[in-house]
Amino acid sequence: MLKVIDLEKRYKDIIFDHVSIDMSKPGLYIFQGINGSGKSTILKVIAGIIFKSSGKIEKDVSIAYLPDKYNMPKLMSVMSYVELVLDMYGKKNEASKLIGMYQIPKRRIGELSKGNQQKLGLLQIFSNDCDCYVLDEPIDGLDEFAKHLVKNIVKEKIESGHIIIMSLHGKNLFNELNPKIFDVKDGEIIERKKRKNEEEI
Repeated sequence: MLKVIDLEKRYKDIIFDHVSIDMSKPGLYIFQGINGSGKSTILKVIAGIIFKSSGKIEKDVSIAYLPDKYNMPKLMSVMSYVELVLDMYGKKNEASKLIGMYQIPKRRIGELSKGNQQKLGLLQIFSNDCDCYVLDEPIDGLDEFAKHLVKNIVKEKIESGHIIIMSLHGKNLFNELNPKIFDVKDGEIIERKKRKNEEEI
Protein backbone atom coordinates (compact mmCIF):
# COMPACT_ATOMS: atom_id res chain seq x y z
CA MET A 1 0.00 0.00 0.00
CA LEU A 2 1.23 3.48 -0.88
CA LYS A 3 -1.26 6.33 -0.63
CA VAL A 4 -0.89 10.10 -0.38
CA ILE A 5 -3.99 11.44 1.37
CA ASP A 6 -4.93 15.12 1.57
CA LEU A 7 -1.25 16.07 1.44
CA GLU A 8 -0.16 19.63 2.01
CA LYS A 9 3.45 20.73 1.61
CA ARG A 10 4.73 24.26 1.95
CA TYR A 11 8.25 24.90 0.72
CA LYS A 12 9.35 28.40 -0.22
CA ASP A 13 6.89 29.46 -2.91
CA ILE A 14 5.68 25.92 -3.72
CA ILE A 15 2.42 24.84 -2.11
CA PHE A 16 0.78 21.44 -2.57
CA ASP A 17 -2.70 21.62 -1.18
CA HIS A 18 -5.01 18.63 -0.55
CA VAL A 19 -3.23 16.19 -2.89
CA SER A 20 -4.48 12.60 -2.84
CA ILE A 21 -2.88 9.85 -4.97
CA ASP A 22 -3.14 6.07 -4.72
CA MET A 23 0.06 4.36 -5.92
CA SER A 24 -0.55 0.99 -4.27
CA LYS A 25 -0.76 -1.10 -7.43
CA PRO A 26 2.42 -2.26 -9.18
CA GLY A 27 3.14 -0.03 -12.15
CA LEU A 28 4.78 3.16 -13.33
CA TYR A 29 3.79 6.56 -11.95
CA ILE A 30 5.32 9.62 -13.63
CA PHE A 31 5.30 13.20 -12.37
CA GLN A 32 5.90 15.71 -15.16
CA GLY A 33 6.41 19.44 -15.14
CA ILE A 34 8.89 22.19 -15.83
CA ASN A 35 11.94 22.74 -13.66
CA GLY A 36 10.92 24.28 -10.36
CA SER A 37 7.35 23.00 -10.55
CA GLY A 38 7.75 20.81 -7.47
CA LYS A 39 8.40 17.37 -8.97
CA SER A 40 11.42 16.73 -6.75
CA THR A 41 9.57 17.96 -3.69
CA ILE A 42 6.66 15.53 -4.05
CA LEU A 43 9.08 12.64 -4.66
CA LYS A 44 11.07 13.50 -1.54
CA VAL A 45 7.89 13.63 0.52
CA ILE A 46 6.79 10.22 -0.81
CA ALA A 47 10.24 8.74 -0.10
CA GLY A 48 10.32 10.23 3.39
CA ILE A 49 13.33 12.45 2.69
CA ILE A 50 11.49 15.63 3.73
CA PHE A 51 8.46 16.14 5.92
CA LYS A 52 4.96 16.95 4.74
CA SER A 53 3.19 19.98 6.22
CA SER A 54 -0.05 18.07 6.81
CA GLY A 55 -2.05 15.13 5.52
CA LYS A 56 -1.15 11.44 5.49
CA ILE A 57 1.14 9.07 3.67
CA GLU A 58 0.03 5.50 4.23
CA LYS A 59 2.62 2.94 3.18
CA ASP A 60 3.71 -0.56 4.02
CA VAL A 61 6.31 -0.85 1.26
CA SER A 62 10.10 -0.54 1.33
CA ILE A 63 11.36 2.38 -0.76
CA ALA A 64 14.66 3.04 -2.53
CA TYR A 65 15.25 6.65 -3.58
CA LEU A 66 17.59 8.10 -6.22
CA PRO A 67 17.90 11.91 -6.22
CA ASP A 68 18.61 13.92 -9.34
CA LYS A 69 21.97 15.00 -7.88
CA TYR A 70 24.11 12.98 -5.53
CA ASN A 71 27.75 12.59 -4.52
CA MET A 72 29.85 9.47 -4.81
CA PRO A 73 33.50 9.01 -3.75
CA LYS A 74 35.34 10.43 -6.75
CA LEU A 75 38.68 8.77 -6.03
CA MET A 76 37.17 5.30 -5.66
CA SER A 77 37.20 2.94 -8.62
CA VAL A 78 33.91 1.89 -10.17
CA MET A 79 34.61 -1.77 -9.40
CA SER A 80 35.45 -1.12 -5.74
CA TYR A 81 32.37 1.06 -5.30
CA VAL A 82 30.00 -1.42 -6.94
CA GLU A 83 31.45 -4.32 -4.94
CA LEU A 84 31.01 -2.31 -1.75
CA VAL A 85 27.39 -1.46 -2.57
CA LEU A 86 26.47 -4.96 -3.72
CA ASP A 87 28.11 -6.50 -0.66
CA MET A 88 25.41 -4.79 1.43
CA TYR A 89 22.78 -6.54 -0.69
CA GLY A 90 24.54 -9.92 -0.69
CA LYS A 91 25.33 -9.63 -4.40
CA LYS A 92 29.04 -8.79 -4.46
CA ASN A 93 29.80 -11.52 -7.01
CA GLU A 94 27.51 -9.80 -9.54
CA ALA A 95 29.65 -6.64 -9.76
CA SER A 96 31.45 -7.39 -13.04
CA LYS A 97 28.26 -8.62 -14.70
CA LEU A 98 26.29 -5.49 -13.78
CA ILE A 99 29.08 -3.06 -14.70
CA GLY A 100 29.21 -4.74 -18.09
CA MET A 101 25.44 -4.68 -18.50
CA TYR A 102 25.32 -0.94 -17.78
CA GLN A 103 28.46 -0.36 -19.90
CA ILE A 104 30.20 1.70 -17.23
CA PRO A 105 33.96 2.20 -17.79
CA LYS A 106 36.16 0.70 -15.08
CA ARG A 107 37.75 3.98 -14.03
CA ARG A 108 37.77 6.17 -10.97
CA ILE A 109 34.31 7.60 -10.37
CA GLY A 110 35.58 11.17 -10.71
CA GLU A 111 36.75 10.40 -14.25
CA LEU A 112 33.30 9.29 -15.42
CA SER A 113 31.02 11.42 -17.58
CA LYS A 114 27.73 12.70 -16.15
CA GLY A 115 25.88 9.96 -18.05
CA ASN A 116 28.09 7.20 -16.70
CA GLN A 117 27.77 8.51 -13.15
CA GLN A 118 24.00 8.47 -13.66
CA LYS A 119 24.19 4.84 -14.79
CA LEU A 120 26.23 4.02 -11.70
CA GLY A 121 23.50 5.50 -9.51
CA LEU A 122 20.84 3.53 -11.37
CA LEU A 123 22.86 0.31 -11.00
CA GLN A 124 23.05 0.97 -7.28
CA ILE A 125 19.34 1.61 -6.73
CA PHE A 126 18.02 -1.18 -8.95
CA SER A 127 20.30 -3.69 -7.21
CA ASN A 128 18.41 -3.00 -3.99
CA ASP A 129 15.46 -5.39 -3.64
CA CYS A 130 12.77 -2.93 -2.56
CA ASP A 131 9.04 -2.84 -3.20
CA CYS A 132 9.10 0.70 -4.58
CA TYR A 133 11.71 2.74 -6.50
CA VAL A 134 11.50 6.53 -6.46
CA LEU A 135 13.66 8.11 -9.18
CA ASP A 136 14.19 11.83 -9.73
CA GLU A 137 14.94 12.57 -13.42
CA PRO A 138 16.51 9.12 -13.96
CA ILE A 139 17.16 9.45 -17.71
CA ASP A 140 18.58 12.98 -17.66
CA GLY A 141 21.98 12.92 -19.37
CA LEU A 142 21.72 9.32 -20.61
CA ASP A 143 22.46 8.24 -24.18
CA GLU A 144 19.98 6.19 -26.19
CA PHE A 145 21.49 2.85 -25.13
CA ALA A 146 21.20 3.74 -21.45
CA LYS A 147 17.66 5.12 -21.81
CA HIS A 148 16.43 1.88 -23.32
CA LEU A 149 18.34 -0.15 -20.72
CA VAL A 150 16.52 1.77 -17.99
CA LYS A 151 13.22 1.29 -19.81
CA ASN A 152 13.74 -2.48 -19.94
CA ILE A 153 14.74 -2.67 -16.27
CA VAL A 154 11.66 -0.64 -15.29
CA LYS A 155 9.50 -2.98 -17.37
CA GLU A 156 10.99 -6.04 -15.63
CA LYS A 157 10.48 -4.49 -12.21
CA ILE A 158 6.83 -3.72 -12.94
CA GLU A 159 6.22 -7.23 -14.27
CA SER A 160 7.66 -8.66 -11.04
CA GLY A 161 5.22 -6.60 -8.96
CA HIS A 162 7.16 -3.43 -8.11
CA ILE A 163 6.08 0.20 -7.94
CA ILE A 164 8.15 2.70 -9.93
CA ILE A 165 7.70 6.42 -9.29
CA MET A 166 9.72 8.95 -11.26
CA SER A 167 9.86 12.57 -12.28
CA LEU A 168 10.45 13.68 -15.85
CA HIS A 169 10.05 16.82 -17.87
CA GLY A 170 8.75 16.76 -21.40
CA LYS A 171 7.54 13.73 -23.31
CA ASN A 172 8.77 10.40 -22.13
CA LEU A 173 10.18 7.08 -23.18
CA PHE A 174 7.84 4.90 -21.17
CA ASN A 175 4.46 5.20 -22.92
CA GLU A 176 4.20 1.52 -23.80
CA LEU A 177 4.44 0.66 -20.09
CA ASN A 178 1.03 2.28 -19.59
CA PRO A 179 2.14 4.77 -16.94
CA LYS A 180 -0.09 6.95 -14.85
CA ILE A 181 1.07 10.50 -15.55
CA PHE A 182 0.59 13.41 -13.18
CA ASP A 183 1.12 17.00 -14.29
CA VAL A 184 2.72 19.20 -11.63
CA LYS A 185 2.02 22.90 -12.09
CA ASP A 186 1.29 25.89 -9.87
CA GLY A 187 1.07 23.78 -6.74
CA GLU A 188 -1.39 21.31 -8.22
CA ILE A 189 -0.90 17.66 -9.15
CA ILE A 190 -3.44 16.48 -11.69
CA GLU A 191 -3.65 13.02 -13.23
CA ARG A 192 -3.46 13.29 -16.99
CA LYS A 193 -6.14 11.65 -19.09
CA LYS A 194 -4.78 9.03 -21.46
CA ARG A 195 -4.20 10.11 -25.02
CA LYS A 196 -3.66 7.87 -28.02
CA ASN A 197 -0.40 7.81 -29.93
CA GLU A 198 1.66 9.91 -27.52
CA GLU A 199 5.12 10.45 -28.96
CA GLU A 200 8.29 9.19 -27.39
CA ILE A 201 11.46 11.20 -27.05
